[in-house]
Amino acid sequence: MNLFARYLSKELLRGYALSAVILVGLFSLITLADELDNVNQGEYQTADAFMFTLLTALKQAYDLLPVIVLLGTVFALGMLAGSGQLVAIRALGASMRDLLGMVLRTALLIIAAALVLAQLGIPQLEARAYSMRAERMSAESSLFGAQGLWARDGFRFVNIREFDMGRVPRGISIYDFSRSAGLVTYTHADAAIIVDGEHWKLQNVWIKQIGGDKNSASFHEQLAWQSFLNSQQLGALSIPPESLAPTDLYRYVRDLQRRGQASERYRLALWRQLSVPLAAILMALIAIPVVTGSSRSSTAAKRIMQSSAVGLLFYLFSTAVSYLGLLAAASPAVTTMGPLLLLALAAWMMLRKLG
Repeated sequence: MNLFARYLSKELLRGYALSAVILVGLFSLITLADELDNVNQGEYQTADAFMFTLLTALKQAYDLLPVIVLLGTVFALGMLAGSGQLVAIRALGASMRDLLGMVLRTALLIIAAALVLAQLGIPQLEARAYSMRAERMSAESSLFGAQGLWARDGFRFVNIREFDMGRVPRGISIYDFSRSAGLVTYTHADAAIIVDGEHWKLQNVWIKQIGGDKNSASFHEQLAWQSFLNSQQLGALSIPPESLAPTDLYRYVRDLQRRGQASERYRLALWRQLSVPLAAILMALIAIPVVTGSSRSSTAAKRIMQSSAVGLLFYLFSTAVSYLGLLAAASPAVTTMGPLLLLALAAWMMLRKLG
C-alpha cells in the first residue's frame, strides 16, 4: 500500500503542476492584457508588462489553489481509473478511507508549501512587481533605490525609507530649501498615518529650523502634513492589501482598529487568504467522488470539464459574495466562510453517497 501511496502522490503532483500551468497561464493573459494598456506611460514598455505579469503569477497560483487542487486530483485519479489501476488497487483491499487519506496527505503538502510562499515569497515578488511598475511609470521627479523613495516638489524633497506591513510609511525625511538660503527646514518622522491621498499624520516628529544664528529644534508626537506624492509614487513602496503576508495583514488590521479607522477591506483580504487552504482541502474531498462515483460512460475529458466548471464557478461566486458583502458592510468572516460552508456541505453529501 505504501508503494501505491508514493505512486499516487507522484501522479497527484503531476496533476497539480499541469493544472497550475493551465489556470495561471489563462489568468495571467488577462493580467497581461490589462498591463499592455499601460504601455508608453512614462518609460513603461511591453517588456515591463511581461515582467509584471511574471512576478505576479505566483499570487495568481495561490488564489487559484482550490481550483488547482480539484483539477489536479480529478486528472490524476481519472487517469488511474481510466487505465484500471484504481479498480485493481481497490480490489487489493484499499478502502475509500485509505484513498481519501492518500489524497489528503499530498494535498496538505501542497497547501503547506503555498502557505509558506504566501508568508515569505509572494509579498516580496508582489512588492518588486509594483515597485518596478511605479518606477517605470513615474515622473522624472521621483527616484527609487536602496534608500527607498525620493521625490521632489519644487524646493521640497522627501525621502521614505520603507512601508512597514506594506502600508505604513516609516523613516520619513522632508527637506525644505529656499533659492537663496539653501536648506531651511529639516523634518524627520518615525512613521505616518495616511488619512487620505494628500493628508498625512506624521508620528514622533523632529523639526529643525536652520538659518544663521536662529537654529532651533522642536518635537511633536503628531503633526499634520499635506503630501505631494501621487498614487504611482506611493505604489513604488506599497502593495495592495491582497498581496500582503497574512501576518502583516493581521498586524495592520489590529493597528487600524486601535486607531478607530476603517479596516473592512483589509479584514476581507485576510479572511480570503485564510480561506484558500480550507477551500483547497474541500476541493480535494470533492474530487474523489467526482472520479470514483462517475459512471463508466463518463470520460476523463468530461470529468475534467465538469470539475473545471465547478471550480471556476466557486472561485467567481466566492469572490463576488465577498466583495458584495464589503459593499453591504457585512462581516468579512461571514461573507468569506459562507461559501465554504456550502462547499463543505456538498463535499459531505457526495462522500456520504460513496459509503
